[in-house]
Amino acid sequence: MSGAVEVLLSTYNGERYLNQQLESIWGQGYTEVALSVRDDGSCDATLSLLDRLLSGRPHTKVVMGAHLGAAQSFMALLRSVSPASSYAAFCDQDDVWAPDKLAVAVGALDDLEEPGRPALYCSAVTLVREDLTEIKVHRRCTRDPSFENALVENVATGCTIVVNRPAIDLLSRRRPEHLLMHDAWCYLVVAGCGEVVYDRVPHVLYRLHQANTVGVGTTLWSEWSGRVRRQLEQGKERTLTAQAKEVSRLYRPDLKPSAACSLQAFLSSQSSPTRRLHYAVSGGAYRQRFIDDLVYRSLYLARRV
Repeated sequence: MSGAVEVLLSTYNGERYLNQQLESIWGQGYTEVALSVRDDGSCDATLSLLDRLLSGRPHTKVVMGAHLGAAQSFMALLRSVSPASSYAAFCDQDDVWAPDKLAVAVGALDDLEEPGRPALYCSAVTLVREDLTEIKVHRRCTRDPSFENALVENVATGCTIVVNRPAIDLLSRRRPEHLLMHDAWCYLVVAGCGEVVYDRVPHVLYRLHQANTVGVGTTLWSEWSGRVRRQLEQGKERTLTAQAKEVSRLYRPDLKPSAACSLQAFLSSQSSPTRRLHYAVSGGAYRQRFIDDLVYRSLYLARRV
């Protein structure tokens, strides 16, 4: 298949690292690349920097918008993808891409048995410090990605995601009100309606710094203890359940039969303590690692999921 990849970059007060990210986009071995930028209400020099760095560059556009937050800003970009683009790739403002990132992603999507179905590619990342010195390779996926996993965990790091045209159309068809982040939403919807491929080889340098929208733990303890803390801080909102209900509201007719059954089981199990206990013990939803799965099931029993 192949075709043009539209890179979707949402910026917000990103002047510090933006130059390196843009250089890595221009350095891609994949030749058909367009860039769409949506600035989410920056109050620093990001816009003037973009004007200077993109001056004279073909196939680029910049849109200034009100501050929506990262999730809705990226979803707005996805809805604006050109009909001529065969793929869309989410791009953070503070990372650095390997030269083969887009070529590998497009190749993986083209190799799928049913290229006409919605499909999402994502990968591991290399965690780096602010000066780009390596910390470690971070692999979120130790088991195959699935809808049952996506119900309670996101393994699709946003800056690694590339989606094909059917997935762009699918995700742009509805406007979700309740989503954790754009990447978690896309993983859940595409896993339920199409196919997700996870690449355990990293092709992105994921920069860790104090202004990260979503942090990544550098040790097992910091990673899962941070998840527990965030889950407890969310209180009665039960964001995973709200997101699952949103998928049911917007995409139930599009779900694969197995995903529709899994979604129904996840939501209906919360109707009584007995059903909740049974699902916590033997339900289909799962997190990738054993310790994370135990934490999730405990939180599920406590009605914090």
